[in-house]
Amino acid sequence: MNSFEGDIPQSFGDLKGLDMLNLSYNNLSGTIPKSLEVLSHLKYLNVSFNKPSGEIPSNGPFANFTAESFLGNKGLCGNSIFGVRPCKNPSSQESGAIIFAALVYMLRKHRKSKMQNLSSPSMGSFLTDHCCCQGILSDGIIVAVRVLNLQLDGAFKSFDAECKVLRTIRHRNLVKVISTCSNPEFRALILQYMANGSLEKYLYHHNYCLNLLQRVNIMIGIALALEYLHHDQSEPVVHCDLKPNNILLDEDMVAHVSDFGLAKILIENKDTTQTKTLGTLGYIAPGT
Repeated sequence: MNSFEGDIPQSFGDLKGLDMLNLSYNNLSGTIPKSLEVLSHLKYLNVSFNKPSGEIPSNGPFANFTAESFLGNKGLCGNSIFGVRPCKNPSSQESGAIIFAALVYMLRKHRKSKMQNLSSPSMGSFLTDHCCCQGILSDGIIVAVRVLNLQLDGAFKSFDAECKVLRTIRHRNLVKVISTCSNPEFRALILQYMANGSLEKYLYHHNYCLNLLQRVNIMIGIALALEYLHHDQSEPVVHCDLKPNNILLDEDMVAHVSDFGLAKILIENKDTTQTKTLGTLGYIAPGT
């Protein structure tokens, strides 16, 4: 109950004398480290009510653990004695490769056909913006796949800048990048899926609405993300494109800042020159 975030460190496997580890009721994600299997003195483990995913290790001290160690973690899989669903094959990495291959196929088919208007909902914005699709990995995790529009000037630079920034940051109110797919002609990000879409539709579409508490919580979430970017990094990060369309909401209506294609890393004592501004078309909404 400490509001811890991020992955459980693999280095815990170096704590040879550890006999009790209680990480319950936090916001920890990632997999449960297999390095814990070597802890011969570990008698008690509790990672309940976090957000981990993947397979629960089964060797070493895990042979003595029960479902009580893993309660409330829907993303976990493994031995039925742990009270979780069985893991499926192929592995998540293989599933990621399948997604990548499918996206390459769609991209090549699109470029070959030279269509100006596409009827498929997942590809409809391909000519004007980035294409976003939804996928499911073999372990049941739902992901969002953002494909770069190759016809957008400066798109590769934007992708490379975004990857550079995302490698350095991790926060509850920032969209988590699960993986990336790229080759000389193709770029895609595998992202944490946000069930409630962008903040924009809740502010400007008549079919959606937010109550006062939800609005306040969203503002707090965005503020915490910006505070983290500006003050909790060795090199501050400036988003440069903050707007409702780049604020995504998960199933609990928690705000996550996304799209770091324009972000800048402020490096102390280093002069940088911006020769061209890359961005999205349209106006900046009031209050953003």
